[in-house]
Amino acid sequence: MLLKFVHAADLHIDSPFVGLSKVDDEIAESLRKATFCAFDNIVELCLREEVDFLLVAGDVYDGEDLSLPAQLRFRRGLERLSEAGIKSYIVHGNHDPLKGRRKGLKWPASAHFFGGKVGSEVFERDGEAKAIIHGISFVKSKTEENLARRFERMDSPLFQIGLLHCSVGSHSEHELYAACGMSDLTAAGLDYWALGHIHKMEVLSAHRPRIAYSGNTQGRHINESGPRGCFLVSVDDGGEIESEFCPTDVVRWGKQSLSIEGIEDEDGLLSGFQDSLSAVQKASDGRPAICRLIVSGRGPMHQELQRPGQLEQYLDEVRHMGLALSPFVWPESIRLKTSPEIDIEQRMKAEDVVGDCLRILRDLGAEDGKTKATEWLSDAVDHAGVSKYLEALSDEDVDEVVNTAQSLLLDELVGDEP
Repeated sequence: MLLKFVHAADLHIDSPFVGLSKVDDEIAESLRKATFCAFDNIVELCLREEVDFLLVAGDVYDGEDLSLPAQLRFRRGLERLSEAGIKSYIVHGNHDPLKGRRKGLKWPASAHFFGGKVGSEVFERDGEAKAIIHGISFVKSKTEENLARRFERMDSPLFQIGLLHCSVGSHSEHELYAACGMSDLTAAGLDYWALGHIHKMEVLSAHRPRIAYSGNTQGRHINESGPRGCFLVSVDDGGEIESEFCPTDVVRWGKQSLSIEGIEDEDGLLSGFQDSLSAVQKASDGRPAICRLIVSGRGPMHQELQRPGQLEQYLDEVRHMGLALSPFVWPESIRLKTSPEIDIEQRMKAEDVVGDCLRILRDLGAEDGKTKATEWLSDAVDHAGVSKYLEALSDEDVDEVVNTAQSLLLDELVGDEP
């Protein structure tokens, strides 16, 4: 085996969770520790697999103030790796640029932090050079320069790695920082690119150069659902690369759908919620979970759920159900996409106000119309008085607004019409 290493990024140690209210004390404590414990899981993976080194591709911390507890936890992890003879190579990203780095803490000699210019470090094992790691940190958070163009392969047959926090192409859910293209990365002539910034695990190129985002190590809100973790990478003597995604999250986020079709009464609905919680728990692989329950379909329970205050009562009850599970499942919200028992497609054909409105909503929900709907809604979200309280709109948010508008329209203008 030529090399074995872990590629991680976007630890965001000591980052708060977003979009939660009325959280139970037990859950609050689990969330407070989550990003710390996720990093501990990375350290344990490195020790268990006896890797050569750990790569961290930026955003170790969540903000430029670099909380002291986060730095101390990170240092202790690197010290444990150093005691086992495992090196660490780290770059800083847009959340923790060099200008915000706290002074005064001493770091293990085996941990190398790259500066604001591309640096190159030769990794040796038993005195023999095995690889070269190239890296650069963000000096300031708003880094727009294409940093990938600064990388260049050294004149050496050694396996060479690029460590970079950047945006490759365009990702609507993330701001563009140090944006570059695939051609910029391949032109550097390296063998592996360990990237950070995009919070979803993604392999952009499976061949040499292997180009990959490991994603963040712990989901922090509902749009970071599913497993979160890092890559365990092995390189054989011929330079062939194999990687395994290893989950490190300690609390998992997820979304679960429930259809009201065929549900006739409250007991049936509660039973459906219980089944949904069990499905979330099963998908979380033994971890506590936070979920969004999405209730859809047409049926008699639509009117029940639309009654003032009723949804909040169901949410309280379902939360009690989730807390009774071990590990717990906490519903952060219940979102309604239900409709009354009306043939919407047929009603849409009517030449009246209701038909006109339904056709408008249908067009807004289509791919072409969604752009216009997003523009209208973004104007409201970007308003100075509310923008600081809301995240950027996702396609799911737009769909939800359109579906809610359709439901309100049918309730107000059609009622119980068959």
